[in-house]
Parts: sequence; structure tokens; C-alpha cells
Amino acid sequence: MKQKYLFTYLFILFLLPSGAQYYRFPLDIPVSMSANFGELRANHFHSGIDLRVGGAPGAKVFAVDSGYVMKIYISRTGYGKALYINHYNGQTSVYAHLDRFAGAFADYAEEYLYKNRRSTMNENLPQDLLKVKKGELIGYAGNSGSSMGAHLHFEIRETESQKPLNLVTRGYINPTDSKPPVFHRIAIFTLDSVNDIVRPRLLQSAKIIQNINGFTTEKTQIFQVCSPVFIGVNANDYQPDNRSRHGVYKMNVFLDDIPFFSYSLDGFEFKDTRYINSFIAYDELANSKTNYVKTYIEDGNMLPVYGACINKGLIFLNDTLLHNVKIELFDDSGNRSVLNFKIRKSNTVAVKRIKINPSDFIPIFWNRDFEYRDENLEFLLELESLYSNAQFRAVKTQIAKGYSYLWKLGYATVPIHKPARLKIKSSGLPDRLKPYAFIARKSGEKISYYGGQFDDAGFLVTETLDFGEYYVAVDTVPPKASIKSKSNVYTKRSKIVAEVSDNVSGINSCNAYIDGNWVLFEYDPKTNSAFHVFDKKRITATGKNRELKIVLTDNCGNKTEYLYRFIY
Repeated sequence: MKQKYLFTYLFILFLLPSGAQYYRFPLDIPVSMSANFGELRANHFHSGIDLRVGGAPGAKVFAVDSGYVMKIYISRTGYGKALYINHYNGQTSVYAHLDRFAGAFADYAEEYLYKNRRSTMNENLPQDLLKVKKGELIGYAGNSGSSMGAHLHFEIRETESQKPLNLVTRGYINPTDSKPPVFHRIAIFTLDSVNDIVRPRLLQSAKIIQNINGFTTEKTQIFQVCSPVFIGVNANDYQPDNRSRHGVYKMNVFLDDIPFFSYSLDGFEFKDTRYINSFIAYDELANSKTNYVKTYIEDGNMLPVYGACINKGLIFLNDTLLHNVKIELFDDSGNRSVLNFKIRKSNTVAVKRIKINPSDFIPIFWNRDFEYRDENLEFLLELESLYSNAQFRAVKTQIAKGYSYLWKLGYATVPIHKPARLKIKSSGLPDRLKPYAFIARKSGEKISYYGGQFDDAGFLVTETLDFGEYYVAVDTVPPKASIKSKSNVYTKRSKIVAEVSDNVSGINSCNAYIDGNWVLFEYDPKTNSAFHVFDKKRITATGKNRELKIVLTDNCGNKTEYLYRFIY
């Protein structure tokens, strides 16, 4: 009987990892986080933690537990070079932005890339093909993909759902942190209406100051408001060294001591991460560059991080008495900050109810499909593509260098959750230029490539997650490549580096050949460079004359070949 209970106890311990005593740290240097879980990013929440590695690539990365490699991922953007390891407790660890893999993992990846003659990889591996031991060296931290400096992006996920988890609140990482979050600003918004479509409007904002008594608003403790209103909070957490701003883990809001609104970032599914654009005051970020987390939960916001909430976070005041608002902020380590202020309904502050000419107003309802059709344009949204009802416009003007009208669609301060279908009919486009045509988005002087394929009706068709200005453009300029080196002798060098660039549509493929044999040339768009690391298994350094041929193709099919002769 005792043996049965002992087995059950050990089995439960195996299934329920208890933080630091279960997983080892993925680095052999002290914990120093440059970004935390749930941090606010453009169009997504940060899904792991970023660990400092000394400012340069090369720090050793170790498996936090035994298991097997589930996926090897290599991309020019996103996670760059990443390993996904499934563990036998139902969780997955992820190691991203690696400089390179180690041992058998490097050998497998290299073999795959050369066999398939490609520089990217997104390969799910059979279970137990590449087994991993706890503490085994798996790679080296780096700056690959969409990374802005050498670090290790580390995650723990639920294997079945691939839901990333908050590593600190679950005890997997235990940073030394006794510093509470810091309030920077608060904002009070109301909801105006235009032809009965509500839209937020900033009423007031205030800088928050910190003194020996805590946090307080800089100029006033009483805000005159209308009804309804909601609160926006601009705040950050900091590690004790103050070297980087982190996101706030949890917020509680009380109205007259009654719990009114709350959220906590313990975990989320990747399908929900774009709801960040409703979690924050998106329009105010676009207008003032200030990022407010808002208490108002829009109808189309399905983000499952909210707790106690009354009236979707809207405060309705039916009297002119003073009402106390208390906001609590918590970081991952449990440190707490508090801000108190008062609000009062005032007859001099009111919601605006605006009526405009219906011909200038096209409503989009968040819970319905939306279609706008013109003989030269189609714009289609699925239901639940917006977080709340919005106003739409489609204004066309001539553009000098385009092959269609320039279409101003919707309002850039309204975020889109699901891809919209965009179809623009070309005008005056010669048949010889059709293979080079694409839909361009214009933002000031900047032109962005949005792709597209022609349908049978002559429309160029693509998808977009942004309102804005669009038209049909062409790109007939091939990419460029060059090698700037003081010497073409490489017998004592580890790699050869080329500068590569494209004018508009972007580089689609980068292939290279040495003496006619395909070699791995890794393209990094953030540095406009591509490089080959010499592999003595594939090319021997004998001092011979060699020929390097680089073949670049952009997203519109323009192709260039660059020849370079060197000695290796």
C-alpha cells in the first residue's frame, strides 16, 4: 500500500513541475531579463522572456529538461534560428534568435538545408529522432530573425495547445526583484457617437509623480468627467538595474472600493495575441505615441485575460458626488503599486453625439460581414474583424506613378483583427508589366509591398491587416549584390559576406554557388547582408581561385546574378 502511495506521489510530482526545482536555467550566466512575458509589442504580446547574454552572440544555451526536438526553425524574420523541445511532462521549451545550433542539431539542420537547397526551415521532427538530455548544449545565443541585439528569447509552452506561459509567476524563472511597477500617466476617455457609431475620445490625461507617500497625479486629484468614461493607464515595470522597461503583469481597478476591472497576463494563445490592439488605446497610441492599457473591453475583444469587470469597464455616473478610483499594479514577482484619484460628473463635460451626411458615412459592424464594391475596388471583411463598430470610407484620387486610383480606405487609427480581402483594378498597365505589378501601401513617402495576384476580372487581389492608402504599382528593378573587401584572399577567414538590397518589393530568394556547387548563403534583411560560413567538409582551403555566384530574386520576379572571384 505504501509503495502505491509513493508511486502516485512521484507521478504527480512528475506531471506538475514546480518551477526552478524542476527546470534548469537555459544559460550558465546569472538571470538578467531585458523583456518580460506579456510585454506590449506592435500587434502582439511578448510570448516569453528575453535574457541578456553579455551584448554579443555566442553564449552557450542549454536544454532546461530532457526530451526531444519537436521542431527546428530557421527564418530571416520572426524567431530566426529556433529550437522547440518537447518534454515528457506535457510542456515545450523554445529557444529563439540563436546564432547557431550545436552538435547533432546543427548537423541535422545543415543536412536538411543542403539537401533541399534552401536557407530556411520549418521542420517538425518525428518523436525521439533527436533526443535531448537536461543540461545538454543545444546552441549559442545570437541575433537572428527579428531581433535588435544579441539575447536569448526563451519560452515554456503547453505542448498540446502551444499556449505560452508566464515563466516568473509559475516559478520557472526567479529574478531578484523588489521594485514595484511605475505609473507614468493616466488618461480618461469617453465614448462619443457619430451616426450612433461610438468612438473613444480623450477627455483628460495627467502625468503621475512619485514621492515618499507613493504615486499621485501631478496637478489635480479630482477630474471633472461626463458619463460614461473609462480609464487608460500608461505604466511599466523595471528590474532593479533599471536597464529596460517591462510590461505590467496585473492590474486591479476599484470604484469606491468596489472591484470594477482587472486583468492578469498568466498566458494566452497565439490566436489571441493580436487582441492587444483592443487591450490598449490603439487610436491614442497612433495619435500621441503614448501606450495606455484601457479598462474598457470592447464587444469584439475576446482576449481571455480579464477578471472581475463591471459594465465592460465603463464607468457610468448618475450623480455629481466625488467618486474614488483606485488602481493597483503588480509585477510578475508580486510587487505592488497604488494610485488613488477622484472623479466627479460635471455638466460642462459631455458626450458628443454627431450626425453627418449619410453619403459620407459607411458603418462597419464588428459582428457582421462587410463588403464595399466599386467598379475599380472591392474591400471585404469577415465578421469579428474589428473590435467595435467603426466608420469606413473609400476615397479615390489620381496618383502619378501608379497603375490605378490611389484608394484611401477606412481610418488608420482603427485596427483590423482578421485579414481583409482587397481587390484593386489596374488602369493603363501594359501586359509586359503585369508580372511585376503589386499592391502598394502608401504612408507618407514610404511605399510598402503588399503583393497580389490577378484574377480573371483584371483585379489585383491581396490581403491586408491595415486600413490606409493603396494602389497598383510595379517593380522592374532587380536586387543588388556586392562584396566590399580590401582583399579577395579568404584562406584565413571564417566567412564571406555580401551586401544585398532591393528597392521596393523585397528579396524573395538568395542562392549562392561556389565553383558551381550550391552553398548555404544566409540572408539577414535587417542588416541588408548575406553570408556564407566556410565549411571545410564541403570546401577545402587550398589557396585555389574560386568563383562565387550569387543569384537574387525579388518578390516581383526580378532577378540578378553577381559574380565574385576569390582565393580560398
